[in-house]
This record gives sequence, C-alpha cells and structure tokens, in this order.
Amino acid sequence: MSLIDRPAPPPDQRRIVVISVVTVVACMVIMVRLWYLQVALGDELLRASERNRTRVLRRLPPRGLITDAEGQVLAATRLRVVVSVLPEAREKDSALMARLARLLGKPEAEIEKTYQENKVDAFQPVRVAWDVGLEVATRIEEQLYALPGVLIGPEPIRAYAAGPEFGHVIGYVGQCSEDDLRKRAAAGYVRGDVCGKTGVEGGPFDGALRGMDGGTTVEVDAQGRVQGQLATSDPVAGATLRLNIVGRLQRLAYSKLLEHARRGHPGAAVAMNPQTGAVLALASAPSYDPASFEGGIAKEMWQELRDNRLKPLINRATSSATAPGSVFKLVTAIAGLETSKTSPWDSVHCTGVIYLGRWPKRCHKRSGHGTVDLIEAIAKSCDVFFYRLGQRLGPDTMAAYARMLGFGSRTGIDLPSVESAGFVPDPQWKERRGLGPWVGGDTVDYAIGQAMLGCTPLQMCTATCAIANGGTLYVPQIVESAASHTADGEERLEKVVPKVNRKLNLKPGTLSAVVRGMEAVMQRGGTASLSAISGVRVAGKTGTAQRMRRGEYVDDAWFVAFAPVESPRIAVCVYVEEGGHGGAVAAPIARALIAEYLGIKAPTTSGEGQAGD
Repeated sequence: MSLIDRPAPPPDQRRIVVISVVTVVACMVIMVRLWYLQVALGDELLRASERNRTRVLRRLPPRGLITDAEGQVLAATRLRVVVSVLPEAREKDSALMARLARLLGKPEAEIEKTYQENKVDAFQPVRVAWDVGLEVATRIEEQLYALPGVLIGPEPIRAYAAGPEFGHVIGYVGQCSEDDLRKRAAAGYVRGDVCGKTGVEGGPFDGALRGMDGGTTVEVDAQGRVQGQLATSDPVAGATLRLNIVGRLQRLAYSKLLEHARRGHPGAAVAMNPQTGAVLALASAPSYDPASFEGGIAKEMWQELRDNRLKPLINRATSSATAPGSVFKLVTAIAGLETSKTSPWDSVHCTGVIYLGRWPKRCHKRSGHGTVDLIEAIAKSCDVFFYRLGQRLGPDTMAAYARMLGFGSRTGIDLPSVESAGFVPDPQWKERRGLGPWVGGDTVDYAIGQAMLGCTPLQMCTATCAIANGGTLYVPQIVESAASHTADGEERLEKVVPKVNRKLNLKPGTLSAVVRGMEAVMQRGGTASLSAISGVRVAGKTGTAQRMRRGEYVDDAWFVAFAPVESPRIAVCVYVEEGGHGGAVAAPIARALIAEYLGIKAPTTSGEGQAGD
C-alpha cells in the first residue's frame, strides 16, 4: 500500500443539480398544497371541521292560530315529546336502534322503517317517535349516556278545539307526502314534516300557517353526544288566520243538518254575505272531528270513516253535484226575462199536465194551479209554467244562462281542490257522453232543474248572492285576514279583498221581477210560507229534486233564500239528501240560520211546509 492515499474523486455535479431541483420542487409542491388547503379550501375545510364538532338542530315554529269571525280559537298548537336520531350516530353504532326500540317499547323494524321514511340528509336529526309519554321519556333521558346521537325534546303540533262542526272548513294536517314536498318546496317543508291536507289547513294559506324555522347550534363529541349549546335563533310562528265563518252560525247549521243525517239523510248548508262573497257558514253533515288527526289518525278510525255509508269525509257543500230541482227555476226565469221569452205579466194556464206527443208531463200539483203569471209561478213553483218557458227557450239558451250564473265551473273558493264543477248539459254534451239525442222531455226537465243538470250547494248559494246584490257573482271566501309575524316580533295584518267573478249585466227589471217572485214564496200561498220570519222581508225558493236510486224515486230537499230583501246581509242554501220536500225540510233550517244571523228570536216551525215543493 502506498503511504500516500489517493484523493477522493470530485462530486458528480449532475447529481447535485438533480437533487437540488427535486428538493426545490418538492418544497414548492408542499407550499402549494399548504396554500390550497389553508387558503383555497380554508373556508370549506373549516365548515367541515365545524360540522364534525357542531350540529344545527331545527326548531320548528308553532303553526298559526285559526279563529272564527268573532275571534274564537278553532285551531292552535300544543307541545309533544319527540325522539330523534342523528344519522352519523346510527351509522357508527349498529346496535343503537335496537337499544332505543327496547326503551320505546316498539319493534326495531318499525323504528328503522320510520327512520328511513323521515331521513332528510346525513346531518339533520331524524324523528323516530313522537307523542312519547312521560314514563318512556324519563326512561330514555336516564339512558342517554348509552344512546349517543339520540335526542329527545318538545316539538309543537297542531291541536284542534273546533269539533266535527268545523271538520270540512278547518280540515286537518298530516305528514308530508312526496307530492306535498314537490308542490310546497317554497314553504320550507322537508321529509317528516307536517303540512295541511284539507280545508283551510291545506288551502292557499298553508305556507303562511307554517311559519319559519329557527335553529340551535350545539357542540357534539366524537360519539355524537351533545356537549353544549353554541348559538340559537328563534322560530317565527305561523300567521293567525281569521275566518269569515261565524262560529255560532256554523254550529247551528251543523246541528240542524245532523238531525237529518242521524235518520240517514246527510246534507249541507252554505251561508254567505251577498255584498262581499264572505262565507259565513259552510257545514256538511255528517263530518269528522279534526282532533282525530292530531299526530296521525289511528288506522281503525280512518277505516271507520272511509267505510261509513253516509260518507263523512265528503264535503257535500262543495263536492256533491246533483240536480237542484225547482230552485233552478230562478235561472230559467232570468233566461226568459233576458231573452224576452216571458215577462212578469206573462201567464200560463196550468191544468196539472202537458203532453209531449202522447207522453204526459205533470205538475207537482196534479189538480193544477190555474192561470198563473211569472211571479205566481215562482211563488207556487208551478212546473207547467216553466215547462212552457223551457220549450220557448230551448236547452242551449238555458245552458248559457246557467253558465253565466256560475254553474258548470268551480267557484274558486279558498279550499283545496275538492270542489266539483258540476255539469251543465246541452245537446252536444249529451251526445259526447253517448247518452243519445236530446229530446223534448230533456228540455222541460231542464227548465225545472231536473234532467242531467248537477250543481253544488255552494254554487247555488253563490248564484243566490248574485240575485240578491243586483248582479255581481263573487268568489266565495273562507279567510277574512292573515296576521303574519316577523323575526323581530312585528305583526303585519293582510285583509283578503273580495274577488268578483263576473258582473251579470242584466236588464234593470230582470232581477227585481225574480226577487218579487221569491218574496211571494215566503208569503201566504207560497211554498215556504211557514218559514217566513215576522218583521223581516225574506226572499226564497224551494226545490224538490227527484232522482232514481236503486230502482225507486227519492226526493232531495233544496232551499235558497236571502234577507233582508231591501238590504241583503245573508244568503243561504240548504240541501238534504233524500230528505223530502224542500219547503218542509230545508226551508226551516234556512229560516233558523237567517234568524240567528240577524239576531231575531224566531219561534221554530213545525217543519210542515207547503205541499209539493
């Protein structure tokens, strides 16, 4: 070995350059990545971090009050205890639902099904049980340490004080369906929420009744257990709706109708203000109690309502379209006067029958009324007079005037779409439905409100209002005003403005002649003379609509009226299915409603009206 070592070779400059470049690039990548995470994604990662340690729990608003026209509360709210589960807690602990189900005393499958139906997203608590009793709630509270992610607390729910008298007016609430969520997304509903289904609850004011959500921000640990409250915002209560419905009038109407319903004859009554279209009463009997739907109706009770042969779930005031009988003679009279096919002094001799070829068409008074003019024909409801007038008018003209007065189309009342449009027939209508050609018997039946004609009590009351007020057809309105609330506690009152459907623009003398005939109905010799009110000028019209049911004819009782004639404040339509003669059955109910609204203590009638109509 040499005594002198060889010197080390000089470093490879290329390797040094490569290592230096790699080091610089790596540092730059790390710096860019740090910038990206801390600056570009800083806000998003901060929110994600916050989501890991915080939760925003919805605070549902109390649904708005509903009161009658005199301020009596018909629908309010109460608190119920609700159990909810955080989705992430359920994902982390597969046995959580089983433990919770044992405490609730329910099958795990039922709790799991409820969870899946009500889940909104990965963060919002999911309701799995509500209306939990005190004993169960206490048991869960004691075990919360072993139930990470389970929340229990109060939540507002609808409470009804109205009773079955208001069932079809108020309606009820229920859990939102997928269709509800699509249609009412703007109102803020999510899966598991409760929304209005029918009546005022489900009508155009549902969103206002709902109010606005609040929220509570809470801190949670890794297991999802609440550690503390960070912030809170109060919910805003729903609007208070004041209805045009007069509670005492509504209850009276329902009680009178219920007397007949208990004998197997359901019916409906509508009362309106002729000057505005405000609905003062809208009753259908039998009905249902909205309180049965608080928190969800029991399956057995729902089945009972559905199977009841008198169909209490049907609102007969708006949904039952059937022949109105002789009350339709008012429309025939208007058509005749407007087209000059008759006049107040035009007379017909009634022998009790006319002949269509070899076929007889009889008057309800078989012996005939003798010679009657238009006023007497309305007062005595002479069929022969209106048979002849109908022949002069023809079906197309009668159909045109029926439509002018609102028949054959929905009124537009502020209730959900359960309203029937009814049907106004004409020769083309009959032919399209394969019912054969129009014949002479159809025309004369049409003139007295029979044949294929169908209308609802609400439509008939709306038309009566137009006769009473001089020719304005109003849109019926249940809601009088809505008082909404703001987050800072202010209240904003919004009045519902009367809506005009159309002006009839009739000749000056047309309605005055019809009203004279309607006044004569209530006077001696008229078909509703026993339902007159002493000291009050009442104008009315009876109707007895005959139809075939199970192979035999039955009579539906109808009656319309308004008062006082000189300054109408109330118009009424009463309908009793298979009740008998309108003057004997429906007119006394209308009399009671008019007297109640006008503050008159009128003695009750015996219920025996003029024979025939």
